[in-house]
Amino acid sequence: MNTRLLLLLVPLVAAVCAQSVNRHSMLPPSASMRSLREAEIFALYPVGEAGKTSEEERLFKAIFTLEQNKAKQELNNLYSSGNPQAMSYSLVGMRKLDRKRYAELLAAARTSNLTVTTMWGCIVVKEKLRTVAYDLDSGKYDSWLRWMRP
Repeated sequence: MNTRLLLLLVPLVAAVCAQSVNRHSMLPPSASMRSLREAEIFALYPVGEAGKTSEEERLFKAIFTLEQNKAKQELNNLYSSGNPQAMSYSLVGMRKLDRKRYAELLAAARTSNLTVTTMWGCIVVKEKLRTVAYDLDSGKYDSWLRWMRP
């Protein structure tokens, strides 16, 4: 390969790769959790016109790379210190990891009057946390939950 062409391609490839790196991937777990506690949306499916995974969903999925007890601890912290979107992610995670704790959180969420900002595709909706809890418990998200470890 021509050396000049190689010298031009290497920086270009490096720039493209740098842009594709998740901006939270280099943060310590506590910083990522802080970001998820302040989630702007609750979305578990591709969002926006491009159908991309939301930053919040990426952060949520990162919890499941942790050892199971640590993941449960993070989800508990997320529910107790996060905004309504974060609480929704916590419910989803606990449904998969700890049914007993999920039932406890579900009972609290069903009486909540908090409003969650959800996103489905390009549609942003404001709905009550109790509605998200009902949808989760009724199986609305089960097809999405299959990727998560038991």
